[in-house]
Amino acid sequence: MNQRTRPAASESPGGTTTPFDDLGVAVSTHEPLDHHSWLGIGGPAAYFCEPVDVQALGRVVARCHERSIPLRVIGGGSNVLVPAAGFPGLVVRLSAPSFCGIDVQRPSIQAGAGAKLVHVVSAAVQAGLSGIEMLVDVPGTVGGALVGNAGGHGGDIGERVAEVTVMLADGTLEVRDRSRLAFESRWSNLDDGVLIGCRLDLDDESPAVLTKRMQKQWIVGRSTQPTGTRTVAMMFKDPLGGTAESLVVQAGARDLRVGDASIYPVHANYVVAGPHCSSDDVRTLVETVRSRVREKLGVELTPQIEVW
Repeated sequence: MNQRTRPAASESPGGTTTPFDDLGVAVSTHEPLDHHSWLGIGGPAAYFCEPVDVQALGRVVARCHERSIPLRVIGGGSNVLVPAAGFPGLVVRLSAPSFCGIDVQRPSIQAGAGAKLVHVVSAAVQAGLSGIEMLVDVPGTVGGALVGNAGGHGGDIGERVAEVTVMLADGTLEVRDRSRLAFESRWSNLDDGVLIGCRLDLDDESPAVLTKRMQKQWIVGRSTQPTGTRTVAMMFKDPLGGTAESLVVQAGARDLRVGDASIYPVHANYVVAGPHCSSDDVRTLVETVRSRVREKLGVELTPQIEVW
């Protein structure tokens, strides 16, 4: 963005002029994004904000719309790949308490988009509410889970969503009921705004039974995921009727490596970023694996990792 073509903005206390200085919202510049991502790589965000409430969020979202500033929301960062050059717009993280609330209203749960999914699952189980316990091993936030329709063995979150609250580009809020929502395998139609929260309709069940089921899912899920390192990300969504991991193995792609990016030996659908890995290494490896599967097996894998 060339600020010379924009209306003048006020001077921030740190001496840096940004398009947000007159909004009364703390917006930092050149925020490193590597420590916001599980892969631990990537360049800085031009602007970064953790708004304290919905009103503050609305002001920065509207300003981005007015000035055509690119906007992204980052949650747990488990499936995000930030380019080495960084992100040229505003990155928002909904980490404030006002976005992370979890409220049990039997037989439903209200959850903020910034709440960790595992915390929502635990709250449901403790309250004796079933329907999302299979998501206990899914990393990230509620917002990310909704956008990607996170699922586990036994179902996905979309099956339980009764309504969502979305912030539109002009900073206003909109509540969408079930009739306006669409969920498919690792996909939803919730990519047109900033998710604020949702209501999940659940079923009554014994907390003791649910706890055992949740613990079993945790053990099974963790047994198939990389351990000992946090710098990992899932590469592809599972295709209908199969798994991406099996296709990567069948195509003979599990031993591929680009720079310091490699495939996790135990589970071939995970990429591991080594200490000297770059974003380009990961992106090239994912594209190479996808091409190999296409050429060998005639299957087009859909990336799970989101390249900014």
